[in-house]
Amino acid sequence: LYVGGRTAMLAQYRQLAERLGIRLLHHDGGQEEALSRLPELIGGADAVLCPTDSVSHSAYYQVKSHCKRVGKPCLFYAGGGLSSFAQAMDRINRGEYSLAAQSEH
Repeated sequence: LYVGGRTAMLAQYRQLAERLGIRLLHHDGGQEEALSRLPELIGGADAVLCPTDSVSHSAYYQVKSHCKRVGKPCLFYAGGGLSSFAQAMDRINRGEYSLAAQSEH
C-alpha cells in the first residue's frame, strides 16, 4: 500500500511496482479519499510505504498508529518522486522498515 505521494505520478509508481511483480494499492492520504479507509487497506497490504513530505499529518499519524497496532511492516521516507519511490521499494524488499520490524535507525 502506498499512502500519499504525488497523485499525478501514480501511473508511474504502478508501472514500476508491476515490473517488480508487485500489485500497488494506493490511498491519496486524505486529499479526496476518506482516512477511514486506511485501516482496511493497511490490513489487506503486505507492507505500507509512506513519503513523509507528500502526505497529510493526519494520514501520517493514522498510518503510523495502525501499522504499529497490527504489526504491519511500514516504511516512512522522504521524497515523493519516482526515484525515491524506487529506493523505498528496494529498501522494504530488503526488510528495512520504520515500524513492525527492525529499523535501520
